[in-house]
Amino acid sequence: MRATLSAPSNVFRRFPTHRHECWEILLCLSGTGVAVIGEESYPFTDGTIFCIPPGIPHSKEAENGFSDGSVWLMDFLPPDNRSILIYQDDAEHTFQHLYDTALRIQLQKPANHTAIVNSIADVMYQLLVGWSSTLSPSCPPVERFQSLLLDNVRNCNFDLSLAIAQTGYSSSYFRKLFKEVTGLSPIMYFNRMRIEYAKTLLQQDSTLSIKEIAASAGFPDPYYFSRVFKKITGFSPSDYLLSPMDHSLIKGMPEDGTPFQR
Repeated sequence: MRATLSAPSNVFRRFPTHRHECWEILLCLSGTGVAVIGEESYPFTDGTIFCIPPGIPHSKEAENGFSDGSVWLMDFLPPDNRSILIYQDDAEHTFQHLYDTALRIQLQKPANHTAIVNSIADVMYQLLVGWSSTLSPSCPPVERFQSLLLDNVRNCNFDLSLAIAQTGYSSSYFRKLFKEVTGLSPIMYFNRMRIEYAKTLLQQDSTLSIKEIAASAGFPDPYYFSRVFKKITGFSPSDYLLSPMDHSLIKGMPEDGTPFQR
């Protein structure tokens, strides 16, 4: 996952409506107030996390002021099917600690700072995925199947249709149940899981060929892998590997990672 962070903003009482051309993960560092995202209003307090899709107008207001930190992502895949994803950091402030660490690395710029920041962004994303699962109604058959898929991410011989048939439910019923719980069909869910793994390989090991990465992510056909990769991320694997995040694509985001002028 390719990420760029902003340093914590100054304290503001109101930030006017604006939008971005990428995903923004907005972490409230301090303050209590109301965020308007699209046409809906949402309360926030310390540790509230908003995942705001590209192009969605949003603003914030707090009578006694607030301060935010932002993470901008070009290839974010929503962990669930809610239109606006909202989370609350845990009691240990795990998400904020990850943000603080990634920001420090980004500002210090060691030789491999981009890879480190992207790896921390992957951890932040997985934290949101875990929190999303606790928000969904418990469904043991689907949870067992999700675990099965996770165990077979790298297995090129895994037969998804056969696995569904072995759940004890009819194929049509289980596919419908799975989509109701996760918001995705089994094949799309599995492909997204595999592509996330492939993205990690692309970021961490530049010596692997696209064919090797495809096989490692469970795709025996590298051409099919490339089509799925582009469909999900908007990039071909080679473009994702060779092209760094282009800050100029992100409207209103300064290239040095400093806060917006608000």
